[in-house]
Amino acid sequence: MKISRETTSKEVLSDKKHNEIINAANQVKAASIPIEETPVEFIHSGSILLNLAASGKGRNGGWARGRIINFVGDGSSGKTLLALEMAAYVFHKMLGNKSHNFPPVKKVRIIFDNVEQVLDFPVDKMYGKDFSDGVEWINSSTVQSWGRNVTREVMANKPGELLLYITDSLDALASQEGQERFEKAAKSDKEEDGTYGTEKAAYLSKSFFSNMCCKMAGKDVTLIIISQIRMKIGVSFGEKYGRTGGKSLDFYTHAVPWLAEVEKLKKTFRGEDRVYGIRVLVKLKRNKVAKPFREAEIIILFDYGVDDVGSSIAYLYGPKVKTIDWDGIEYGRNELINYIEENDLQDELAEKVEKWWNEIEDHLKPNRISKYGNE
Repeated sequence: MKISRETTSKEVLSDKKHNEIINAANQVKAASIPIEETPVEFIHSGSILLNLAASGKGRNGGWARGRIINFVGDGSSGKTLLALEMAAYVFHKMLGNKSHNFPPVKKVRIIFDNVEQVLDFPVDKMYGKDFSDGVEWINSSTVQSWGRNVTREVMANKPGELLLYITDSLDALASQEGQERFEKAAKSDKEEDGTYGTEKAAYLSKSFFSNMCCKMAGKDVTLIIISQIRMKIGVSFGEKYGRTGGKSLDFYTHAVPWLAEVEKLKKTFRGEDRVYGIRVLVKLKRNKVAKPFREAEIIILFDYGVDDVGSSIAYLYGPKVKTIDWDGIEYGRNELINYIEENDLQDELAEKVEKWWNEIEDHLKPNRISKYGNE
């Protein structure tokens, strides 16, 4: 059953639910920042650092809204988790959003096309039961049926409706022709004729992406495509890794973050080492909406998600430093994380991260006289 979130004046709320909504609204209001009038708007990634790398903006930044984003990485590098973090922000924070480029959001729809049909995260625990009930979970079987599903949803999108469509993953989609050959070979008990996936590549490059960009124009629709990396055979120079979709994805996407695990985070308890999370390096190999080739290291904790506070502290003070001075008082790393969260100091921490990041960006600017402008 498909469920979407809509505003309505006829809802009857219990006192408990009413208080929960008021508290949530106050938290959003306290952390709000004036809307900037920019040609591109963004959806929070779940990490201030990642926002800065992807958009050049901190609390107002993130992944480009109304665009096509391609998350690329090897297995267990956090691709699906980042997509879920974005979806959770859209679900919990974007209803009622006002912007310069889109109508006020009266309805939020999140479609998660679980092509791989594997999703092992405790979604209810991490993002709430209302989130898992509110997301529309579907499974496309072929690249053509996926393309038709996306196209129908984009064409049906109306003003005031925000649509986030996540595909996990493009690699798991077979072509209709390939499926038919596979079934025919199984029935005849003969070897399947090889075509090396040419139908899939042709559909993506010649049909889907070129038409989809036209259909998405001006609509509050963001498309997230997850891809697995593949080693290129026989490559002796240049990029040794690629992904399904190749040049068509390079041409039509607005941001392509590549994810790689840097470190497994371990704790020792009762003499045993256990992995409780990973540190991930995100490289923006392509970015049309901000400076390209920016990087961010983020921490992902199992059963929790992106650790924005922990990632920010590691960025400012180093990932291995155990004692940190915060406003003249020394804290242990975990002690400082708890202190910041318990005292609602996330904005203050974000300001420190933004200041540090922007000082580096300012230092990189060419100290030259403008060729044509007055500045």
